[in-house]
Amino acid sequence: MSWRNRCLLFAALAHITCNQAIMVAPPGSTLQIFANPLFIPANGGVSVISVLITEAAGTPVADGTVVQFFTTLGRIAEQGKTNDGVARVNLISDTRSGTAKVTAISGGPAAAASPGTGGGSSGVSVDVVIGSALPKLVIATADPTRIEPSDPREATIVANVFDANGNPVANVPIIFRIVPVQGSLPPDTERLESESAPRFTNNSGRAFDVLRTKYDPGAPQKTVGVLASTPIEGVEDTVTVTIN
Repeated sequence: MSWRNRCLLFAALAHITCNQAIMVAPPGSTLQIFANPLFIPANGGVSVISVLITEAAGTPVADGTVVQFFTTLGRIAEQGKTNDGVARVNLISDTRSGTAKVTAISGGPAAAASPGTGGGSSGVSVDVVIGSALPKLVIATADPTRIEPSDPREATIVANVFDANGNPVANVPIIFRIVPVQGSLPPDTERLESESAPRFTNNSGRAFDVLRTKYDPGAPQKTVGVLASTPIEGVEDTVTVTIN
């Protein structure tokens, strides 16, 4: 092999070696994990996941230390690198709702530290609530609240969904059901457009359905109820519609 070819080979090997070298936290390092915020909407919500790593001596690890990230729900970057001891990546929701367990790992055995919980001997984890785990209030409305004898013989039913802070919650499944009203005729001539299949809230936290009736326009007045509920949390509300 010529001298030139040997030099090229050694350069290639050196390049491969450098690319394969990954700097991770040294043994005995302490990891702390934070999520901001701890709850996000189900459709495109973002929580910033930060991991602080300190060496056994209490000093931040070197810049560029690689941290691996995993999540049980949503999307997250596979790796992040530290700057001043902190690695940051985004957890992004992907329309699914629930609780995402985000785990961060770097290097060998490491001690977990508050506020994250231990994710194994070399990692920490934190929970982020996504989407429909948040609904605390459902307010159902009807437009109109009275269906007249003339067409159209229908009313739009709206479920407004809010979290504990009064904010609308997007992408929450809502089940609409017709329910009888005490003292009134049974709702056997009414149906819902959804046929009780889930309808999902929009970015304003609103889900829609349509109540239609075949009740005889000349018959006595009656009242039917429409129940709107979240199937996971069981938060619900009922709106009544008068017919004729």
